[in-house]
Amino acid sequence: MADQSPLISVICCAHNEEKYLGKSIPSILNALQNIPAEFLVIADRCTDNTADIAKKFGVKVIEKTWKKWENSYAEALQTGYHEVKGSYVSILDADILVPTNFFQYFLPLIKGDVASVAADVVTYPDTFWNRMFYAWEKTYNLAPLGKEPYGAARLILMSALDKIGGFQDVPAPDTNLDIRLVKAGYKSMAIPALKAYHLRQLSLGKMASGQIRSGRARYILGLSFTRTVGHSILRFRPLILQGWMLEWMNRKTAEKEF
Repeated sequence: MADQSPLISVICCAHNEEKYLGKSIPSILNALQNIPAEFLVIADRCTDNTADIAKKFGVKVIEKTWKKWENSYAEALQTGYHEVKGSYVSILDADILVPTNFFQYFLPLIKGDVASVAADVVTYPDTFWNRMFYAWEKTYNLAPLGKEPYGAARLILMSALDKIGGFQDVPAPDTNLDIRLVKAGYKSMAIPALKAYHLRQLSLGKMASGQIRSGRARYILGLSFTRTVGHSILRFRPLILQGWMLEWMNRKTAEKEF
């Protein structure tokens, strides 16, 4: 992959992901066959064997030992963005399993004003809670605007990413990216026909905390209370609203103290 100028640059941000890399990296490498590409893993302040496991696959690894931004995942993405040289950048989480046609399917879709395309990421139904979450994900069909692009498995036009300056220090850099691309005159698309699997093993606690984090991120990104209420009801995610309200109250308290 390194002998040619890369067409695609993969950025895979990983924090203590040794459990999943043995499945995710081979799937990405299979999808990159016959494509000039570079593969960069950002091992973000890992305390396990994430970096060593990634190196065994022959990919480039940057061991990120610092945290200068408030949101370290966004900082890891920006670190990777400054390192890669491809015409397209692919964001792939370390716990994502992609199909072999992932890049071949996506490349022709980025044309005109379309600068970013994202796979339909669904939970791999291998445990009780994963199967429950996999079933709940069907509620996306109830969303009036459909499923929004998901950051964990997408392909982005590098020139568009350059135009907006890469990633910003926010808790949901993928959603923030879509908002900024639209402001710059581009489109981001979710592609339901192409599935990628989220391998992370879930629990009730992880699902609850994930909703709260998502609600906080929605407030920080400027998504309205009304829209959040609709999302919370239609998607059966009550803790999204709780997270939004918690962040709103924290900001109001901070303003009063200031």
